[in-house]
Amino acid sequence: MEKPLLLFSESVHNADMFYATRFLSSDPFIYLRADSELIVVPHMEVERARRETKFSEVRSFLEYGGNRDEIDVIILELLRDKGVNEVCVPGYFPVFIADKLREKGISVEVAEDVMAEREIKRYEEVVMMKKAQRACEYAMDIAIKKIKSCRIRDVLIEESGDALTAEKLKVIIEHALIDCGCVAEEEPIVACGRGSANPHWTGSGEIVADEPIIIDIFPRLRRERYYADMTRTVVRGEPSAAVEEMFETVRYAQDAAVSSVRAGVSCADVHNLVCDIFEERGYDTLRRFHGNESEERRDLKEVRRGFLHATGHGIGLSLHEKPSVSDNDYVLQAGNVITIEPGLYDPDIGGVRLEDMILVRDKTCENLTKFAKTLIV
Repeated sequence: MEKPLLLFSESVHNADMFYATRFLSSDPFIYLRADSELIVVPHMEVERARRETKFSEVRSFLEYGGNRDEIDVIILELLRDKGVNEVCVPGYFPVFIADKLREKGISVEVAEDVMAEREIKRYEEVVMMKKAQRACEYAMDIAIKKIKSCRIRDVLIEESGDALTAEKLKVIIEHALIDCGCVAEEEPIVACGRGSANPHWTGSGEIVADEPIIIDIFPRLRRERYYADMTRTVVRGEPSAAVEEMFETVRYAQDAAVSSVRAGVSCADVHNLVCDIFEERGYDTLRRFHGNESEERRDLKEVRRGFLHATGHGIGLSLHEKPSVSDNDYVLQAGNVITIEPGLYDPDIGGVRLEDMILVRDKTCENLTKFAKTLIV
């Protein structure tokens, strides 16, 4: 029998807590899973919790003789009330509370992953992620149409005489997401020109003609809390031959990776397939620097060209969650939702990245992303 699970956290930012309780609170509260599940919340939240959470048992801090400043006392009384003398807690559980419980004879074991079930999405979770993805695509469409509608003057892209900037496009994207019931907790990436060779540079300044523009949008549904994630690379004008070659190579690698995804395939297999394609076409990857030689580790700092990151990541209530689609032994399972986002980068040219969101199935996969991949707009 599994040890009782104890969480103490808010659920606005803690995806484990929201997943376990489906109760959204900016104030920390207690979740206990023993013979049954229950939550203990500040007294003012009891009625709302009873309406909104999935549990029949909702308790108040006051029932255990304390307030939020005496949370160790409350938790200890709760455990005694439930006859629990050992618990499992996550690594982020407050150390001072764990120490207090141990002083009172409670065995506290720290577990690496207390909500591994989050990795497998249920039907209703996939429905919500599709909703987030449609919002993501709506915002991407508006942003690309704005780029396309502007005129090119010298090297700048202008609208009514004013230069189009990354900042303006981000505002357009964020407004579109709000209209769809989403929020962008971090600003979207709109990175143009050579700076786009830095994979997570969010971008700033004028949008320039003939240069790659990486647009990466990762909204969260305001109410349902689930994320989507999509990246497209476009050029307004005439891309260089090098950018066109990078784009076609990335698109080919992404198509091959998506085609390989199904239950039973390891993340390493998917990642190494992408690396194989890039290396066969003359691009560098970080894969060859994963050895143990000290010389290789020093050289790693100098790697600035080629494929510079993992092939993808899990996504759900967090933007980045397990599994990581990289060189690891995780075997994909039906119900995983992952991104496939190969990219190529060159500081003298810029970057190209394409990202789709993929649902793993038993014998195949479903691409939840329907947005086209077109370089020239």
